[in-house]
Amino acid sequence: MAAPASGEIPSSLTSACELRDAADGDASRAQLPYHFCDDGVPSHGGRDPNPGAKKAIAVPERYAGYRGLPRKAPAEEDAGADKRGNIALDADLSFPDPEKSPMPKRGYPLVVMMHGCCGGSKADWEETTIDAPESSEKWHYSNAWFASRGYVVLTYTSRGFVDGSGDGSTGESRLQHRRFEMNDFQHLTGQIADQRFRIAGERTRVDPRKIVATGGSYGGWFSWMALTDPSWRSPQGERMQLAAAAPKYGLTDLLYSLVPNGAHGRSELPPSDGSGTTSPIGFPKQSIVAGLYASGKTGIPPGSRHATFPESIDRAVVCAQSYYDPVESNPLCASTLATTLPSFVKKQSPYYQNRFFRRLERGDPRARVPVFSAGTFTDPLFPPSEHRRMAERLKSVDPRYPVQEYYGDYQHFVQNKRKEWSDLCGDEVCDISDYPRRNFNRTPDGFSRLGVTTRLNRLIDHYARPPANRREPKPRRDVTGALQICPQNATDKFPVDQPGKRFTASSFDRLAPHSLRLEMKGSRTTTSKAADPHSQRSDPVANQVANGGRCPVETTPAGPGVATYTSSRLDRHYTMLGRTRVIAPHTGSGSGIQLNARLYDVFPDGKQVMVDRGVRRVTRANETTVFDLHGNGWRFPQGHRVRIELTQDDSPYIRPSTQPSTLTLSGVTLKIPVREGSRDGGRRSSRPFRRR
Repeated sequence: MAAPASGEIPSSLTSACELRDAADGDASRAQLPYHFCDDGVPSHGGRDPNPGAKKAIAVPERYAGYRGLPRKAPAEEDAGADKRGNIALDADLSFPDPEKSPMPKRGYPLVVMMHGCCGGSKADWEETTIDAPESSEKWHYSNAWFASRGYVVLTYTSRGFVDGSGDGSTGESRLQHRRFEMNDFQHLTGQIADQRFRIAGERTRVDPRKIVATGGSYGGWFSWMALTDPSWRSPQGERMQLAAAAPKYGLTDLLYSLVPNGAHGRSELPPSDGSGTTSPIGFPKQSIVAGLYASGKTGIPPGSRHATFPESIDRAVVCAQSYYDPVESNPLCASTLATTLPSFVKKQSPYYQNRFFRRLERGDPRARVPVFSAGTFTDPLFPPSEHRRMAERLKSVDPRYPVQEYYGDYQHFVQNKRKEWSDLCGDEVCDISDYPRRNFNRTPDGFSRLGVTTRLNRLIDHYARPPANRREPKPRRDVTGALQICPQNATDKFPVDQPGKRFTASSFDRLAPHSLRLEMKGSRTTTSKAADPHSQRSDPVANQVANGGRCPVETTPAGPGVATYTSSRLDRHYTMLGRTRVIAPHTGSGSGIQLNARLYDVFPDGKQVMVDRGVRRVTRANETTVFDLHGNGWRFPQGHRVRIELTQDDSPYIRPSTQPSTLTLSGVTLKIPVREGSRDGGRRSSRPFRRR
């Protein structure tokens, strides 16, 4: 297809550049200089068109396809386009200082940093200094860090995201749709590659073959989606290529992340047609979906930053929040089931971009883009399966695919420790003074622990080769998992403000190659309505407010209608890394059944610390239900017990069924992935990840 019409970065942006210092913010004696270009926020946004894209960069409102940046298509009505069919994206650019970081022969690498949802903006990853002392994640991860290291940095506000006054980027928020947001990304980077800039009197350009996509949450989702269309043409025909992607705590299956059915197992890849997500459709993460929608629709509090949702999202939320089961016959869900959910799977979920995987299978070298995957163990919104399924599908096509993975305790509704993201010098976060001669490629004085962010930066540096680090060694293709530390299991060696012990292996399964099998007997009954205080206190939103995202702790039994099973005391410690399998035979009656699990470490004093959870939609009342929990890294000490609570009503986290039902469980079996071998009570696990 022909490329879209040529664009140009507006002079209002290129003339609004100022020298900054990434060391301490004092530009009068800049030690780590870079140039930041920001022409302010446009006075238009959302469905209010911005004629001429004032203080913004114009891109087509609609494209004639999605592969490799296709031509412009006629704009949709009332979707924020101006008379030329364009929308306007609010963007900033950060440039290296040409004296401190001389431009490579082909130009500087370009990093694109995408913000979060649903009140995000271009400023989310902007910072004045590299240490960013007030931020959990911006230590060595911001426009200041990358620009002072020799990258050009693009930070922009995605289409339809606006501030409390309704100003920002025009258009409707299409939630990383490959035909909209992905083409926007390619169009913007292409415009930058097509243009020559003058920074500090020197001509500056970017290398079109060294584009990097990164970000967290919505930005992590963006980065995974960008990976699936990694080569394109700029508006003027320049060959563009993604050099690396670094998604952080993102999603790879939009529907499953918000409405899980529990069918995605730990040892096999979900079907590539999406049937594992849609057959059957699961139950919504009620409290989280409600919060995301409110933050996107009006902002939290109302009148603050938010998005511009199309009507299809409004209808989908009405469907999710309506108490009518089964969803497949809910009249309020007809259009959502017919159009929105198929789009969620086929057009907005990275895992199901099958054309990209066919390119990999054919051996197309342009499709083989290196990845640093910063997944999570504890995030109840985007649990580890969101990153795991994508990494494993990449490796199923190419066993030596260049992907490095890390899983820890950070981001949505959990602790998100600064000392997990950052390097430590002694017990404190390393700062600029710890690096000899401010050489960030050298080991800092007093170095004691490597953070997630340095691992991410090293992979990006190796493949993008910025002026400040042209010789970064090739990163390993390995997986690291960190144990979760809460106040209840913190020690002097692993204090509460740090992650626990880390383990690294050549594959995820080798982190915990054995299985601790716990068979717990007894008949228990669950009901579709349960008056259970545990479900209230363990809700991620409530727990974040009341407990700072730390492990939920219980001291009393679960309420009626919940089946509780507790193991005998453990004869030694066991280190769990991964997803626990639950096998629960049951009989019962009713329809619209779900079976949710909460896994606890029971301390000798009776205190119960929740360490994992999971959800499964049950299609038949009389069967054996098998499902896997989200997964975590946790050490169960000797003398502790393992407890599992099985409930049909885990609201408000999962929306309960409206259909009355009862299950009688005849015991439960747990298969916990552990590091300790069979001679210590664990069994060798045979859990190779296989294609389905």
